[in-house]
Amino acid sequence: MVSPFRRVLPGSISLPTLGGVAGYAASFTASLLPRPWYFQGLISGIGALGGFQLGKWASYILNSLAKRAGLATRVSPKMKLTAQIAGGAVAAVGLIGVPLLSIRWQRRAAKKAKVKGPDLSWAFGSSGAAAGAFAILYGQWRATMCAINFISRQFPQRHVWRLLSRLTATAVTLATIMVILDQVIMRAVPSVAKTASAAVDLRAPEELKQPLTRLCSGSPFSLESWDQLGLQGKRFVCGKTTAEKIERVMGEAVDEPIRAYASLNGRSLDEAVDAVLAEVDRMDGWSRANLLLVTTTGRGNVNEWAASAFEYLTRGDCALIAMQYSGLPSAVTTLTSKSSPVEASKLLFEAVEKRLADIPNPPKVYLNGESLGAYGSCGIFDGYEDLLARADGGLWLGCPDFTPLAKGFIEARDSGSDVVVPVYDGGRHVRFAAKSADLQMSNEWESPRFCFLQNDTDPVVYWNSRLLYEKPSWLAKPRPGSAMADMTWMPFITFWQVAADMTSCRSVGPGYGHKYYAHQVVPAWVGILGLDEHADYRPLYETLNADVPIVSGDLKFASPIDL
Repeated sequence: MVSPFRRVLPGSISLPTLGGVAGYAASFTASLLPRPWYFQGLISGIGALGGFQLGKWASYILNSLAKRAGLATRVSPKMKLTAQIAGGAVAAVGLIGVPLLSIRWQRRAAKKAKVKGPDLSWAFGSSGAAAGAFAILYGQWRATMCAINFISRQFPQRHVWRLLSRLTATAVTLATIMVILDQVIMRAVPSVAKTASAAVDLRAPEELKQPLTRLCSGSPFSLESWDQLGLQGKRFVCGKTTAEKIERVMGEAVDEPIRAYASLNGRSLDEAVDAVLAEVDRMDGWSRANLLLVTTTGRGNVNEWAASAFEYLTRGDCALIAMQYSGLPSAVTTLTSKSSPVEASKLLFEAVEKRLADIPNPPKVYLNGESLGAYGSCGIFDGYEDLLARADGGLWLGCPDFTPLAKGFIEARDSGSDVVVPVYDGGRHVRFAAKSADLQMSNEWESPRFCFLQNDTDPVVYWNSRLLYEKPSWLAKPRPGSAMADMTWMPFITFWQVAADMTSCRSVGPGYGHKYYAHQVVPAWVGILGLDEHADYRPLYETLNADVPIVSGDLKFASPIDL
């Protein structure tokens, strides 16, 4: 007896095969960013296996129901052979045909992101990688089932064991896929969380020279030795501007900026806070008009464009304070100690608050952080009112989806605004932007002012586990002209696509993916600091982009894009 549900076309393409082909094709549809062939292949292999498994379970359930109902169908050998040949031909053509069709979108996405698009080899490479990934995962699934079925033959109630074998094999395969997410895809997040200064990232550590000024950590005058600062600390203090440069670019300089930094070096967070504040004491940072508390990313990185822009725009009358809270990459920190950036931010902020309480005319306190640093910095505050009461301004770049403060503003956004550039409370104190035009509103931007920069192609901002089963609101009404406009949400597939986007979201042009640069941070700081937005900041842009060149993969952008 043959169930009519066993095959969709008589004797030809089974439900699992149809599901696998559908999952494979769906994984090649548009996403936020173009990606390398090997990651596309991995996602497509997982998508094919996901569709195959759904087809397997559907076939298993329908066959069981048909058997109980006594339904049957018969197929002639000739028809069966013809259908099998036709089905195989369609599958073979689709294996290469789908990636070839996908190249058009990949090239369009690459053009939007200001990077070189793929050639024909991308299609063949991605299809080969997908076939390999599917074969490995499917082989594991079959091996698990065969092992359990072998054991089941030694016991009664074989139908129960057959069901158990399917469940176990599926669970093992899903576990393998989650390991791939953790160890392969999420391993790309450390590159996401690196400092926005691509030039600094590319420098060899030995090229970083010990500063000789007393106004930064790591100098001969510092309590924090140069050797103990760590790579990211050295990069941070070496990025400090000088009064002479500020005067040349801005026309005047009030003072020489201060940069204080402390690494962990086996110290507790409390000890690191004490160390960095001792540096501020030594350099008399409390006498400056502006303090910028920077929450770093996992390993201690700082967005250099944001840090340097703050120094220039305050004419050097500032002290930048940062500390390391983890020696692990951001991805690992997120998985193992998600509370660390928040705890470190709170300890530092509260310690600064305590110091300022004893100063008659205390400096203004501003906040900054990128990626996991933005999450930690936002975690200082309990909500809107607490934020307004305790800080004078803040700039956060690429906040992860799991940032409560940002998420609360987005969910409570004003009617008519979208989640990509939401408007909260009319933009009175808090504004979201991807480019300078987004900061311009009819309402006055009242002090204190806070800004969230988030690109519409930044997967760090939009990726979460809900993509597995729920259509995100940012795809409900995608912005015309954005990559989102090309996307279609699909359960399971979209989750993996956006996850894979994180592998390439730093290898794109400025203002795309997880890349926030001078032409975004300068207008934001101008608004936050209450400066003249109509002033000519071209010399500042040119200087910042010369000091921190815009690099995207092997493509260097010689001139900035005017956002």
